[in-house]
Amino acid sequence: MKRLLVALVTACTVATFFVVVGQDQALSGPKQGQVVRRAATGDLKPAEITTTTSDGKTVTRTLPFFSNATLQAVQDALNVAAGEDRLEGADAGGDIANTDFSDIGGTKATLGCAKRDSAGNTRVNQDCSFRRQAEEDITYNPANSNNILGGQNDSRVGYNQCGIDYSNDNGQSWGDLLPPFRQHENAPDFDGPSAVNPNRNTIAGDAGTYHTYDAGSDPAIAADSQGRAFFSCVIFDVFSNASGLYVTQSPTGADGSFYFNVPSSIARTPTKRFLVVEDNSAVVFHDKNMISADRLPRTGSHPTGDNVYVTWTVFKFGTQCISAFNPG
Repeated sequence: MKRLLVALVTACTVATFFVVVGQDQALSGPKQGQVVRRAATGDLKPAEITTTTSDGKTVTRTLPFFSNATLQAVQDALNVAAGEDRLEGADAGGDIANTDFSDIGGTKATLGCAKRDSAGNTRVNQDCSFRRQAEEDITYNPANSNNILGGQNDSRVGYNQCGIDYSNDNGQSWGDLLPPFRQHENAPDFDGPSAVNPNRNTIAGDAGTYHTYDAGSDPAIAADSQGRAFFSCVIFDVFSNASGLYVTQSPTGADGSFYFNVPSSIARTPTKRFLVVEDNSAVVFHDKNMISADRLPRTGSHPTGDNVYVTWTVFKFGTQCISAFNPG
């Protein structure tokens, strides 16, 4: 199995008034929990920190916050985002006449909606609805330069997911799919070290929702010297505190046309295969992932060849950032 080397980037989000009132904004009051939902509705805002420079100047900085794509996905689910014409068109009510959609670009060919190509561009996603596809990522297969691998946020099934794209003819034509790995349930309490996987794949380790995740965002993709593709995506719930990150693999020869499922952790001996991290905590949220693969083969002189590296941000909502995982 592919060896994954994971680097953790921790961002501690602390509002300046914590020092004054001693309260955690993410935890206090009747709106406790569901941190990302509160951020999407504007109830929870980016924290600010004020410092003084060596010349006595006061500077206020806004601390890191959730990615725009994650917030947009939750806003769409809650119907609180600013007007999005494409979503409104895709979710049209009964008062919209069918004739308004008389030419959607469909063809008799197997390539979905090929007539929607514009200005000579080649259409990548094959979805014929008017749901949003955005925040694209793209790379190529070093073992086959005609194989191009892509991904994007994809709302065709409702809540946003991470759509996957691939081309085997240098971008002349494309296939696409939605994640085939939706059977993984949130279960941080099963993600500690096990007999077959000594890693701890959770920050807080709280009891899970034991349900599959609502949505995904921030697709990122990489490929190694053997032609294996690696696809990462943050996952989260809209009405619970569940969030996580996976990196799954498309094997040699598949060329990104399918990826392995992320198996359930709810087992006597969880393998946690392809799961990087997950939590169900009001003070932890995972976001802003990036991925890279070493494109050189693994040899005696280059032992890190074909390694895969993923980084992401762990937002910790609390009055203190220091913990066993972030000693300060």
